[in-house]
Amino acid sequence: MMRFRSQVVLALLSLVLYVAGCGDNPGRTNRYNYSPTVIQTGNMRQIWWCGQAVNPADKSQDSDAILYESINLKTNVTTTPVTVLAETPGAWDSVYTCNPKVIKGTFVNPLGDGKTYNYAMYYVATADKNGDQNSIGVAFSNDGIRWNKYPKPVISPTTMVGYGVAQPAAYNSNGKAAIWIFYEDSLSDTHVAVASSDGLHFAARGILTTAGIDPDTAVSGWGDMAYDSTNGYWYAVFNRRARDPSTTGGIVEQGSVGVELYRIPGSSLFTGATPWQELHTFDTNLTSSENNFLAGFVRDPFGTVNVGKYPTIQMEVSISNPPPDWNATPKEAGESASGRNWQLGLVEWAPDHPLIALDRYANSTTRWVTTGWINPAIGFKMEMTLGHLYESPQQGATVPLYGCKRGATDYFVSLDHNCEGARILGKNGYGYAQPVAGRNLVPLYRCSTATDHFVSRDAKCEGQTTDELLGYAMP
Repeated sequence: MMRFRSQVVLALLSLVLYVAGCGDNPGRTNRYNYSPTVIQTGNMRQIWWCGQAVNPADKSQDSDAILYESINLKTNVTTTPVTVLAETPGAWDSVYTCNPKVIKGTFVNPLGDGKTYNYAMYYVATADKNGDQNSIGVAFSNDGIRWNKYPKPVISPTTMVGYGVAQPAAYNSNGKAAIWIFYEDSLSDTHVAVASSDGLHFAARGILTTAGIDPDTAVSGWGDMAYDSTNGYWYAVFNRRARDPSTTGGIVEQGSVGVELYRIPGSSLFTGATPWQELHTFDTNLTSSENNFLAGFVRDPFGTVNVGKYPTIQMEVSISNPPPDWNATPKEAGESASGRNWQLGLVEWAPDHPLIALDRYANSTTRWVTTGWINPAIGFKMEMTLGHLYESPQQGATVPLYGCKRGATDYFVSLDHNCEGARILGKNGYGYAQPVAGRNLVPLYRCSTATDHFVSRDAKCEGQTTDELLGYAMP
């Protein structure tokens, strides 16, 4: 059974920034997988995730468990996925184990067995068959595969009503056992920070600010958090809101349209004196996948993003794959988001590349205007680049333009974050509401024909019907 507070195989489907293409595919098929944690050391990437697996201690349980796989980025050699943690019969975590976050350190005798461990895994679990009353527990290991559990939760919910606590993110502040945990509290819909000197006993440190978070982002739902030790930023990746079933043929999608990457100076994490800064959105518009949610940062062993391709930030995003066909009905698109299709895709954000091309494509049936990726195999040809949008609000560009789809083939761009009741594909980027002195901006008009919509720089819409002026873009 899949549980969701804000919950998703591992196929490293390389969606590098704005370009998609196939990569190596570690993981499993035909079993749901979600909620990743990733550590990179040199060329070795270790990945733990929550997925459907049989509990070795109770063969009748075939639900949430924690799996592990590694990949050598230089040789592309992967290990076989293995179940490394599952439910303990009769214990507080007897029904589900999920949402792992793994951190390295030096943990001296945490289990009273006289041993020192160098891995800690914080995970969410419950004994409630409905998936509520969740707590956060911890297990310790010296190889990341064989784990020994601490016998009771280290973070418990403040009430036994509702989901409880979820989605921990871990950071080791001294390389030993000074562990910070950031987690969701379903009672207050907040993110709580707690800290420990031994990895076991935690004290409250504060509530994370929500200042600067896009109102259309599900602030209570996130995937991960990590620290930039070079620049003193905290990075967090939040889930966008789920689609309304009225736009997916009645299908209730259990993920979200996309995830949004933010950062904030460490000094403002609790005060919001400097608010969260939106950096980029990874959604259906970008990836073509129906669901994109629960991202996990590629981190070093202690929870910082200063690893691998830094200052580029890499994340594994839970996606539904394969994407729906370009002419899928709303119901067909919703069905493509089923848990049986959940995988992970690698995405990147690189600083200092704020502009995204807004391109217009066409095939024999319709036109499609997007800043995202379109598979060349599906028959669309690019007609023109209309202009460039900013990936986030900046330089005075604060008007978001959304990609939408009505029915099976009518793609359109809207200023409405609800896509006027149609199916939302995501956020194309940000433009200007009006001309700006000193900037050579280009106008963007929304146009319509008897069968579809498109965007043009021409106020007369190239002989078709002019619906509205959407705004202005960089040339």
